[in-house]
Amino acid sequence: MSTQEKTPAVRIRGLDKTFVQSGFGSRRRVKALDSIDLDIGRGEIVALVGESGSGKSTLARCLARLESPDRGTMEVLGEDVLRTQRRRASREYRSEVQMVFQDPFGSLNPTQRIEHVLTRSLQLHGKAGDDLRSQLVDLVESVGLPAEVLGSFPHELSGGQRQRIAIARVLAVEPEVMLADEPTSMLDVSVRIGVLNLLARLRDERGIAILYVTHDLASARYLADRIIVMHRGTLVEGGESLALLDAPQHPYTQMLVGAVPDPAREAPFDPEERARYRAEIETWAGSPSERVLIDDESGHWVWKPKETAQDD
Repeated sequence: MSTQEKTPAVRIRGLDKTFVQSGFGSRRRVKALDSIDLDIGRGEIVALVGESGSGKSTLARCLARLESPDRGTMEVLGEDVLRTQRRRASREYRSEVQMVFQDPFGSLNPTQRIEHVLTRSLQLHGKAGDDLRSQLVDLVESVGLPAEVLGSFPHELSGGQRQRIAIARVLAVEPEVMLADEPTSMLDVSVRIGVLNLLARLRDERGIAILYVTHDLASARYLADRIIVMHRGTLVEGGESLALLDAPQHPYTQMLVGAVPDPAREAPFDPEERARYRAEIETWAGSPSERVLIDDESGHWVWKPKETAQDD
């Protein structure tokens, strides 16, 4: 294996981001990202899961260079981009790292036909060839749509079709890294599986590294090679998807897993049990922590309070 193949597609160390919220005569600082360390291998799908407000989208937006972190390093394809591209991302970086947004209704210009949307991406990034029409047909067919959609306006397509067009626009620039921020949350349940299967196929066929941001543990288990759990701007647990979800260690992960609908569960989720998890989460969050490796084979790890780790 070459050195390039060994280098992760994404390597983040010590990434911090704080937002300042201003109110009536007051200013409040919100720590969105707190000392984030994260690797994403080439051709790997990593799911970043957590409740709304946990910092998932902020991390994805930092990677997309739509937000600027306060400190830390962010290596993408071996380049420390916060050092070499301090002010803004280069066009080359925009080609290497692409983002699929949550809202398929708002991410496409309603006044432009799909053909124009895809053509503009190809031309802006210097990917347009001599047979442009053939390229456009190949793009839409690669995401499971017929060539006829090229003449359509976004409002003439379903939500699932629009999201597939958004993915085709990403593929037009041949990225190495894709950031998928809740790409199925606004779609009907019946079409979500198709989009997830498409992302898996892109990983398998093109070797694209994918950061899949979601609050849905079921889709994360189905799609991702690894799951990383995020709580209040901190990564609290991670590992191979099945190993982590079969034996969650952090109380926050346990609470998320317990909230997933389960046909085998006789009773609904117990609110008292949820309250107990919340209290335990506060105990863990309030103590100095250290990273503990649970299973070397699956790479399952968790941040635990020091006294808890010592008891183990």
